[in-house]
Amino acid sequence: MEVPYYVLRANEGVRVPQNDSLVLYYLKKMIWWIIVLLIVCSFIFRDNLFLNVNIGVLGLLICVYLYIKILTKEVFVPSPFEIRFYADFMIIYREKYYYHTKLSRKQYDKFFYKDIHKCLYKKTSHRISIFGIVEGVWYDYKKDGTISNQPTYHKTVDSICYFYTNMAPDVDFVVELETHAPIKVIIQDN
Repeated sequence: MEVPYYVLRANEGVRVPQNDSLVLYYLKKMIWWIIVLLIVCSFIFRDNLFLNVNIGVLGLLICVYLYIKILTKEVFVPSPFEIRFYADFMIIYREKYYYHTKLSRKQYDKFFYKDIHKCLYKKTSHRISIFGIVEGVWYDYKKDGTISNQPTYHKTVDSICYFYTNMAPDVDFVVELETHAPIKVIIQDN
């Protein structure tokens, strides 16, 4: 196993809902499914089913959805991660990355430097995006907090990997990436 010649440890910003409730999560999903069902059935029966639904019921669905959306507003929280630099590639490692209420993952995203198409830093959103061929190895956490020996995802695809830098203001990620990897980071102000 190769040893990285440099490891950058920092916190990335991860979006999580302020009120992380399973009830609100499923209620929001249920409202979406009702709306999708009405739209699909409107196409199947060639009739606008929204006209047949009481305006009070539609208003109630919209009000409940907006209320849930306000309650589950997302905020950034710090989450530790590492960028491991090797001679020919780099790995973005996340010990525990939050996806939603029921899913957190341990992630390894491996980029060979020759396969990176573009690296972009957006100043307004504090987001660094790496475009290229990435080998992703992910392990889902179980309810008891353990992970399995076999990855739940292991693919090599032409994709994007990104992270938010707003939780580590003391780290200049652009300088770190350009210093330790043969890539040029494009900086956007918008």
